[in-house]
Amino acid sequence: MKMLIILLAALLPLSVHADLFIIANKDLPIEKLDKSEISAIYLLKKKHWENGDDIMPINLPATADARARFTAQIFDSTPEKLGSYWDKMLFKGESPPVTQNSEQAVVLFVERIKGAIGYVETKPQSSQIKILQQFK
Repeated sequence: MKMLIILLAALLPLSVHADLFIIANKDLPIEKLDKSEISAIYLLKKKHWENGDDIMPINLPATADARARFTAQIFDSTPEKLGSYWDKMLFKGESPPVTQNSEQAVVLFVERIKGAIGYVETKPQSSQIKILQQFK
């Protein structure tokens, strides 16, 4: 029995791998975004949706595993390296994306703010949310 528990514990980390969902409010008039569009939004190079509404990108804390995955997937970088980009942008008067403390907070924010976009590892079950992209 003890050996079985040790074997299962050793295999668990290999089987746990969450998807990454790029989410937006259901009323946003767009259905999908590609990696380059997501990058442009999070680097504040694209600030308005096609209908003219402001885009509000939402980040998780720099210490969150999902943020590290998002940064690697979208920017081929780390949150720390991306920090130097934001240091330069702050000098130019641009603030980085708003940070929420949890995935639940990201979902609640996106549910309530029409132009918001965020990312989570847990697929949202809210009828107020649409998934714009999913990364494995």
